[in-house]
Amino acid sequence: MDAVGRIRAWLEEKDYDGVLLNRRDNYAWVSKGAENNVVDNSENGAAYYVIRRDGIDLLADSSDLSRMDEEQNPLGGKPVLIPWYEPKELYIADHIRRGRFVSDTGIAGTVNVQEELVDLRLKLTEDEVRRYEEAGALCAHIVEGVCKEAEPGMTEAEAANMLRCRCISQGISPDCVLVGSDERILSYRHPVPTGKKIENSLMVVLGGEKYGLNVSLTRMVYFTPVPEHIMERYEKTQYIFACMQMMMREGLTYKEYFQNVMELYREAGYGGEWKMHHQGGPAGYGCREFIVTPDSSKTIHTGQAYAWNPTILGTKCEETTFLDEDGLRILTKTSKWPRRIINTPYGSTEAAEILERQPGI
Repeated sequence: MDAVGRIRAWLEEKDYDGVLLNRRDNYAWVSKGAENNVVDNSENGAAYYVIRRDGIDLLADSSDLSRMDEEQNPLGGKPVLIPWYEPKELYIADHIRRGRFVSDTGIAGTVNVQEELVDLRLKLTEDEVRRYEEAGALCAHIVEGVCKEAEPGMTEAEAANMLRCRCISQGISPDCVLVGSDERILSYRHPVPTGKKIENSLMVVLGGEKYGLNVSLTRMVYFTPVPEHIMERYEKTQYIFACMQMMMREGLTYKEYFQNVMELYREAGYGGEWKMHHQGGPAGYGCREFIVTPDSSKTIHTGQAYAWNPTILGTKCEETTFLDEDGLRILTKTSKWPRRIINTPYGSTEAAEILERQPGI
């Protein structure tokens, strides 16, 4: 069932007459990747889809209605003009006055049902998985290309701009770009790029969005032999990562899952490291649809994407994956980056290695 079908079934179940969707993530979900934005870093968009049981409206003001209708309206919503000079909330309240409407923002006194909408969109269709595979491959090729072309003497900001430009040229929104080098990798879990010059090591992290779907991955490079203490940490991070992938199964509660994650850190000799950075969660139309914590009450299901990112100081493993009934697919895997097989009690999978390369090669 597509997104509109799911929403209409949910409307009937909840006895709602309709839902207003203004958030960019929900707009992309129901429209199979259409873009509802003017300001790129805004959570909410320029237009509203009003999805009722028997029809769809597209609401926007005069600055955007014609563009959104002609270029970003694959659902064929009926265009409705909101005068830019009138109070938007009052206009929307009047538009939905005959019925029981909810929304993803709480506008015009509606109940905010964003959490329920996230639950509705978690299970991906075959078309969404195909789009996700394309987005994952593109993001991985870009990140790995930057890692192979960055050189000592280049600044972190220069490497980050290289990554951003390549993303934009492929229709990917580089929503989160982290580029850290040397001691900054050992000091910060989120090394936002600076003017510091790269010397011996580099970590590149991308949170990229295409078709509304969010891809997350991390790669590491050393221009010298990897120090023994870093390799020891990285191999343990790889093992935790592999276990986190392979122990996922239909019906496993996140609470039990996270207890296992904490035990993996303890067994590795780094029992407190999980507290220093979130460990990830289900992915999709949000970078993480929600962050899994020790107290998360929901359940792992097949048919969903995940992005787990275990980290021990100075190291990190992160991929975007898809779990189906046949097992795990790594959406951010390429054939041009070194990887190794990790055997775990739950099964075997691959994890990216640290790339060792000489400057200029």
